Amino acid sequence: MNVKSVSHASRTGAKVIRRLPFTLAFLAVMLVANALAGTFSGQIDPNALATWGISVDVIRGGDPLRFATAIFLSHDLPMLLRQLLFAAIVIGAAEWLWGSWRTAGLFFGIDLTATVILLATVALIPGLAALKGVTDVGMSMGGFGLIGVLVASTRKDGVVGLIAVLGFVAAKYAIAPDPLADGGHAIAVVIGFGIGLCGPRIPGLANEPETVQQLPVFGRAGWHSAERRSERSAEARQQDEKR
Repeated sequence: MNVKSVSHASRTGAKVIRRLPFTLAFLAVMLVANALAGTFSGQIDPNALATWGISVDVIRGGDPLRFATAIFLSHDLPMLLRQLLFAAIVIGAAEWLWGSWRTAGLFFGIDLTATVILLATVALIPGLAALKGVTDVGMSMGGFGLIGVLVASTRKDGVVGLIAVLGFVAAKYAIAPDPLADGGHAIAVVIGFGIGLCGPRIPGLANEPETVQQLPVFGRAGWHSAERRSERSAEARQQDEKR
């Protein structure tokens, strides 16, 4: 690798760090939280799950902090590895397109809303009583919510994309059912899709359909194209703020 290539790689890395602070911080917190919870040993410590996880019974006990702490934990090491990759791709793409604060607001807002709806559904429907004591952790509801926003706001055939994502959730449920998590994923992606449909009316959230295809992971040409688009998006956001 020559000096020019090293210099370009260095600038690219610095640009990614500046553009994705929320994604990088989120991944770092996930790593630290799971290290403390013992997940790296193969399975989350049962005491950590009981202390920081979320369920209907826990919320009835009056501990709303669980809505936040449960997000950063994983049940086991394979789940942690999957969610680290999932978070890096989905949160990173959203942050690249819409900025750190907007992405953080969308992620945590959708995750909280979907969790409340899911737990309320479990609490109110007698047939789901067996799920009341299930304690869950993970960031996937917020992630699926961002997927819903991305599908609706960056694709002309958004409904087809939504059906495809819901089909994926259904297929996963058929293969390895997890009623609480899978139900939450479906709720979250629909909420995100609804938000994405309002993208043209939300400053900074509207994007051309091809934008996602031009993120830096698609090569040098894509990097410069995405960079030019991001500069135009930044100018648009500044104009919106002045209005």
